[in-house]
Amino acid sequence: MHSFRSVFFFLWICLPASLHAAAPPHLLSFAMGAFDFTRQKHRTWEFEVEYKFLLKCLSSPWSFLEFRPLVGIMGTATESVYVYGGLNFDLLFWDHLLFAPGFAAGYYSQGHGKNLGYSIEFRSGVEIAYQSLDGHRFGVHFYHLSNASLGSRNPGEESLVVYYDIPIKRGFPFFK
Repeated sequence: MHSFRSVFFFLWICLPASLHAAAPPHLLSFAMGAFDFTRQKHRTWEFEVEYKFLLKCLSSPWSFLEFRPLVGIMGTATESVYVYGGLNFDLLFWDHLLFAPGFAAGYYSQGHGKNLGYSIEFRSGVEIAYQSLDGHRFGVHFYHLSNASLGSRNPGEESLVVYYDIPIKRGFPFFK
């Protein structure tokens, strides 16, 4: 019983002290990596562009958590395309370490790539990144695409990408 109280004390007192809400405003994200990286048959390059919002109306009651809606487009070297919208849950530890689970839903077009069994696909994944003091982020994103058995086939796929987020402070970052 004593060890349970020690663990509870650590989680209740020490963990929130390591969390911080220095989240940058909107982010423009660029990613590149492997589509269906766990299966060699359909493995190919993938590229993504994503816009991650920070909306005051979705502010969290906890200072260490930010809800971040997102929209994006992913394309593969085999001309598959996925257009989506979703939500990330940004948890920032020790001012720099970001852990962001999230989910999205969108439209998938097969092109010459893998048949995922249906045009509506759901994405669930997690991002782990380093966030600099000025809000730039560099990290990895692992996610799974699945049609949730809406189609007669549901092979799914796993992607692993490296990404770079640019904070948008006033309009597009290249204009003042």
